Amino acid sequence: MEEKVLPVKLNSINDLVRLAVSTITPQALTYIIRFWFNEKIVIGILGVFRDYYKYYGLPLFYYYTVNPAEHPGLVEANYVVVSTSEERFEFTKQPKPGVSIPIIGLSQKPPFIPDLD
Repeated sequence: MEEKVLPVKLNSINDLVRLAVSTITPQALTYIIRFWFNEKIVIGILGVFRDYYKYYGLPLFYYYTVNPAEHPGLVEANYVVVSTSEERFEFTKQPKPGVSIPIIGLSQKPPFIPDLD
């Protein structure tokens, strides 16, 4: 049996960006993955359940499905740049002042991520 991560769909792209920013530490690289699935863009971050009894270490995929017309800049973006003074972000080709989170484009949905709705 092929092992898969547990997908966790978030309410908004803002929730995903806040979650990504909250995981940034000097010791760990934070990045967002992007791939196409069912003619939509899926962006997300991989993580693990921590400190929760028997679910410790459970692999999770926090994601949000985006209609390309909703965020056209996401298709070609290399970074999500988050303002450090207010809750605002933008998709860009280059890092800018603020918190720049790399977006890693995948050629297809990885096999360890189940089909998403």
